[in-house]
Amino acid sequence: MHICDLLDPRAIRLNVNVKTKEQAINYLVDLMSNTDCLSDPDRFRAAVFDRESKVSTGLGEGVAIPHAKSAGVKKPGLAAMVVPAGVDFDSLDGKTTNLFFLIASPHQASDAHLDVLARLSTLLVSEDFRKNLAECKSVDEFLNIINDAEKKEIQKEVERNKSKEQHQAEVKAGEKDSDAYDIVAVTACPAGLSHTYMAAEALENKAKELGLSIKIETDGAAGNRNRLLPEDIAKAKAVIVAADRIVEMDRFIGKPLIRVGVVDGIRKPQELIEKALDPKCPLYQTGVLNNSTSIFMRLYRHLMSGMTYIMPIAATAGILSALARLEFIQGTQLGFFLDRIGYSIGTLLFPILSAFIAFSIRGRTALVAGFTGGVMADLGSSGVIGAVVNGFIGGAVALIATTFCTRFFKGHDAIVALILYPLIGALGTSCIALFFTNIPSQILNEYIQSFILEASTPMLVLIGAVLAGMMSADMGGPLNKTAYAIGVLLLADCLPESGPGTLIMAAIMAGGMVPPLAAGVSSILIPQVYSEKERKSSMMALGKGLVFITEGVIPYLAYNPMKMKFACIVSSAVAGGISMYFRCANYAPHGGIFVIPLAEHLSGYLIALTVGIVTGAFLFAIIRLAPAKKLA
Repeated sequence: MHICDLLDPRAIRLNVNVKTKEQAINYLVDLMSNTDCLSDPDRFRAAVFDRESKVSTGLGEGVAIPHAKSAGVKKPGLAAMVVPAGVDFDSLDGKTTNLFFLIASPHQASDAHLDVLARLSTLLVSEDFRKNLAECKSVDEFLNIINDAEKKEIQKEVERNKSKEQHQAEVKAGEKDSDAYDIVAVTACPAGLSHTYMAAEALENKAKELGLSIKIETDGAAGNRNRLLPEDIAKAKAVIVAADRIVEMDRFIGKPLIRVGVVDGIRKPQELIEKALDPKCPLYQTGVLNNSTSIFMRLYRHLMSGMTYIMPIAATAGILSALARLEFIQGTQLGFFLDRIGYSIGTLLFPILSAFIAFSIRGRTALVAGFTGGVMADLGSSGVIGAVVNGFIGGAVALIATTFCTRFFKGHDAIVALILYPLIGALGTSCIALFFTNIPSQILNEYIQSFILEASTPMLVLIGAVLAGMMSADMGGPLNKTAYAIGVLLLADCLPESGPGTLIMAAIMAGGMVPPLAAGVSSILIPQVYSEKERKSSMMALGKGLVFITEGVIPYLAYNPMKMKFACIVSSAVAGGISMYFRCANYAPHGGIFVIPLAEHLSGYLIALTVGIVTGAFLFAIIRLAPAKKLA
């Protein structure tokens, strides 16, 4: 399989005129829709935007490779476009981007197509290749340049493989005294589609230029390729790990090691090599990472790991308890049964939240410490704040314990893992929680609860409007995730009972549902101001809005992103504010139409949603009626 087998001519455009990052992504997805690769373009579009919200795929040097794995992809494909004027794509070098490749990959990806995508990524490292593509005059010329470059790259791969085989044969025959590499490296990105292989190519090229030997393990979507053997690591002078996700690190204990994000592997290969070979480069010890990621981002990721595990538990506990309160069930044996089950499941929220925050920090050895932290938060009435803090404490205690035991109890791994790690983690976390973290956490938690419960109606409306507006401000970005995290954590704090968190969660869910519902209603009621494609997306937008998938509005944002986002924020804020005015309560962190019937003050909640939808539909129509230039 070759690159052009995935790159359909219908998905290539030259001399494109787009002004913003959102327009560029939407244009690329629309190009991909011209092929038969997508089964659900909107679902794939949402996945691309979600991937982009985590780390920009603008790699610098005028290149961006937005990509995503999605159930909306039927078969793998590529789309490409050239924007001569350039687009501000939040690239790593701060410069505009003019050469774009969009990668669409199904969840079950074949090794053959992943190898092709890896080859494209390595080709894009070449400045001449990028320049030639950017200056193309026709689609045929664009494809020919790729074909010619790919043939040369395949030949290079063949030569490299022959060289490796010859090297291995010489080592086996005893013709070489050493098969040591100067440097060994691992590259990995979350999706494993492009950055993984671009970083590997950049490091390999720079090492060759510096006269150094290097072996690189690419841990991509196609699996772990060119895996580093124990003897490779043992004989290497230094290690470089350029990865944005977890890789096996303990094999590098005692080696000089540089740990950075995968993008640094693409952008700074020489700097990484020089740092790794510097005599002052620190030796890797278990749990101690030289990581370029900011402390805030690492803490945020650990918190999100814990939240991922409590969401289904919170939903189950909340729904069961809400069912038990229904008028025709309350007081019956069934109501009592549902209430007890919901209450029992709700008591697990704090321990599980803490346990998986700790697990994210130090793996299985931290589970008991984290679980204990959640139990202590429950016993100390320090609420969700105590559970979060104690989860981090448990992870830190486990990290210190494993570092100490690894150094002083070698050869006793089984007994240490079975008894010492859990015992030290439980006792250490309990003591710190009891004497240090529980009391301030309890004070802060009670203050937040009291502030919401005792707030005046105008203040509640303001809180609901702000949080609901954040839900549609950046569609999966930091504001959206922050608002949702606040809602889930406060909900976990009061379940299975009704409390401030249920009010906040209702406002947040309303804010997330309104934009796609408003877009769908507006395109049905006022079809003349929408494109044919947008009109066809109306039912999809309505469906996604009903189940609380805010990204269902994304196809409508390409028209005028700034104004349309403003309309989304206003309509969401209106719905969230009205929901808080009526003091509506929701007991589940997700579900939309499936959990709304269980909401308290249901009539008020339906009013909030209706007014928000009407406001959004009206604003969308006004924006469309105003003179504006549509995306070509």
